[in-house]
Amino acid sequence: MIQYLLRSSAKGRQPPASIARWDSTWQRIGFIKLRLEPPGRIRTWHDVLYIFYNHDFLRLALSVIWLIVCGLIESFLAQLSEIRYSHFPYDKVRHSDLMHDAFPRVENYLTVNYLLLTTLLYTTLGFALQSPDWTTRIVVLRRWLVIMGAIYIFRGICVAVTTLPSSRVNNCVPSDIALNGSAGARFSFLFRQIGGQLSPCTDNIFSGHTSAMMSCVMVWRIHTRVRRIFSWIAYLIVLAALLMILFTRFHYTVDVLLAVYITYSAWYMYMDTILEASKRTMFAFRGHSTRSLFRSRLASFDADTTYEFLTWQPTPLMPTWVMWLCMYADGLDIRLRALGIMDEHGRLTYEAEQHMHSPSPPMVDIHEMTSQSLPT
Repeated sequence: MIQYLLRSSAKGRQPPASIARWDSTWQRIGFIKLRLEPPGRIRTWHDVLYIFYNHDFLRLALSVIWLIVCGLIESFLAQLSEIRYSHFPYDKVRHSDLMHDAFPRVENYLTVNYLLLTTLLYTTLGFALQSPDWTTRIVVLRRWLVIMGAIYIFRGICVAVTTLPSSRVNNCVPSDIALNGSAGARFSFLFRQIGGQLSPCTDNIFSGHTSAMMSCVMVWRIHTRVRRIFSWIAYLIVLAALLMILFTRFHYTVDVLLAVYITYSAWYMYMDTILEASKRTMFAFRGHSTRSLFRSRLASFDADTTYEFLTWQPTPLMPTWVMWLCMYADGLDIRLRALGIMDEHGRLTYEAEQHMHSPSPPMVDIHEMTSQSLPT
């Protein structure tokens, strides 16, 4: 298995980071001066040190802190929901659920935690083996951490604003930690909940377990090079886990459905933002890249009109501040520096600007192109 993963990851192509000519240079980003990226190959003990002593790994450490902070915020919002649930006369009888009625009940809900742990370990091991270099490993892990942090913040808000009774038991009694716990106990609430020691009463919309496993699915869907075998194993594990969530009444069906949709949407928006940022930077596009591409390939008289006729998006969705935030979280600015596109101050280098202003492909007149394709 290990040899197959390694062969598949290297088959037919160079490691992506091999084109980064300045990856080993030391640059200052903000007030911190470090090597840009980890070494492509480990040849000496210094290379082992440089796996951790670079800007890419620093961003990874920040993303770990981000996930922990977001998890704690979600935990406090969940405790707020528990307090509201205990103080107000809510309906404490679990709601009817179509899938709960259709599926047999399994009492051991800890099976869900075991399947979650299996999914996380399988994904971590799979990408540790098949990723072609340390830069790729760090990028994939950082994306998972950043997106999951944002999802947990949004989930905490959803849990806090709408209180639903437990999907497992009627007249659920909230944990004493959530109601009267000390500051330290409240901080540990999240970790005890993940470990299965606590089972909150209102931890419903939407499913955090499903979100974490669906993010692993997205990692396999987007980043893997061995999709036919190993990605389908991941899909089957997650499918079994989702069914077990319903079998154990761990969540309502709507919690699972929303988690799948929200997680997929979050990954889609994040990856699309990174693609947009890459195109704007590499090709010196000003504004939305698709509109700029129309202008660069079509005669100026036709470009904007054709773009609006086909897409009708006078104001495309993507605020610039969101794009820069995602660039920082993804480490895209580090990779642009490693390629020599950006200098130490975050500006385009002279060589990059010269390349971008070189003659572009010939422009096309839309009227001539369409008149030639008309039926005779």
